[in-house]
Amino acid sequence: MTDERGRARVEAELDPLRPLEAGRAPARFDAIYEVGRRLLGQRQPAEVLEAIQSALTDHLRPDRACVLLVEGESWKPVLVHDMDLTGPPERWPVSMSVLRHVRDSGQAVLASDTSLDAQFSAAESIHRFRIRSVLCVPLGRPVKGVLYADNRSERPFTVDDLQMVAAIGAYAGLLLERTQEYADAAAALVESGDRLAVAEAELVRHEIVGASPSLLAAWDTVRRLARGGARVLLRGESGTGKELFARAYAVETGRGAAYVPVPVPALAPGVVESELFGHVKGAFTEAARDKKGRLEVAHRGVLFLDEVGDIEPALQVKLLRFLDSGELVRVGDTQPRRVDALVVSATNRDLEKDVQEGRFRADLLARLGHVVRVPPLRERPGDVRVLAQHFLARLDRTGRKRFAPDAMAALERYSWPLNVRELRLVMERAVFLVDGDEVTAADLPEEIRSAGAGAAAGGDAGRPRSLREVVNEAERAHILRTLEHTGGNRRRAIEILKMAPETFYRRLEEFGIPRKGD
Repeated sequence: MTDERGRARVEAELDPLRPLEAGRAPARFDAIYEVGRRLLGQRQPAEVLEAIQSALTDHLRPDRACVLLVEGESWKPVLVHDMDLTGPPERWPVSMSVLRHVRDSGQAVLASDTSLDAQFSAAESIHRFRIRSVLCVPLGRPVKGVLYADNRSERPFTVDDLQMVAAIGAYAGLLLERTQEYADAAAALVESGDRLAVAEAELVRHEIVGASPSLLAAWDTVRRLARGGARVLLRGESGTGKELFARAYAVETGRGAAYVPVPVPALAPGVVESELFGHVKGAFTEAARDKKGRLEVAHRGVLFLDEVGDIEPALQVKLLRFLDSGELVRVGDTQPRRVDALVVSATNRDLEKDVQEGRFRADLLARLGHVVRVPPLRERPGDVRVLAQHFLARLDRTGRKRFAPDAMAALERYSWPLNVRELRLVMERAVFLVDGDEVTAADLPEEIRSAGAGAAAGGDAGRPRSLREVVNEAERAHILRTLEHTGGNRRRAIEILKMAPETFYRRLEEFGIPRKGD
């Protein structure tokens, strides 16, 4: 164990990533192959450690062994065989000098007779714990841990033992890293699933029904932005539930103050400025007293600008100033007033196109906040059944109504061009107009039956529909869009459509649209 000058030395020290020497102990290669095969089959860090322990005890038969992870200048035991590592590290029955050497050098070390090894024989732990032979290999590069084994008996470890444990260490270092990544990813998935479950429960609390990933992602974004007090621009088609998202935004801000909606399309063009910014007495003929605008009413609360894209260009400048400075001036006044209100907006328009065509200011669009897209119902077909059951439970006071399989199939095949609002109208028709307890496909509006029948017929899916069917569907959709534009005001819808009132209300009945909301 000494060199030509009589100095003691380490018997063997090798790079654990160096290829094994095939001529040495060929039986060990079979054992290494078997250990590697077993290690590669593990998916959790704890399983890898168990496989390492079995490999060490079955093939190396050490008196004591452990796997230690490096934590700065200290160590964390993750596997222990016949030794007590519960106290402070300086009292552990291991060779700390060997551990530090392997950690710092990255080399696997064999000292087969430590009493003759000058590098380790002076170590106090070697003598105190009567360690005769030490074998230690690093895990990973840079070193993240070590495999340590020692013998107190007369049977020392050999170079073949070192090569075998170094090979096991190479496997183990890589697998511990990969399995930890796997465990972290699995934990992240569980956490993500928990978050989605919480989000789904919160959606129900806000009467936003559905469990599709796109809907939950939109809600999670709105919730986080609301809690941070950031502005939000909700974008989506009519009937997707943007107003419900806005109300939920107001709750999630935690302000507990006013929620003030401004349905821009429902306001007469001449009063939008007064409704938003207020006026002082005498500002115009009808201004008999001072009046707060909705922006002031929303002080310390949340203002919801529904269909913000319909605001006239002349008022966009005043709204831009408010968003920039938090100040507004009432109509007919010169005194600025400071208002602390969070603003959430919604639109179904292509605002970028409106900017290009000069109908909407680009700087105002930039200040409306973070865009959150509310997905249309056709992009979350799995929510149709959930929504249908939800509305049925809300509307049916008897609790006996149910959908026949053909009716539910037709509902799930329909594209819902007017989204959740259209589905609710269909549910109202089913509850209020169907006398029996079971709603069949025959009880659904013609356009839904036709779409369902075409999809179910397979080869007939492309069959041209009758002109009357096409006209009825287009007329129904246009009436619903007009009602959406007027905020449900039937009288204004009649004026826009230029229909006789009796014809309009007859169409509502034919199309299953409830006669209410005037």
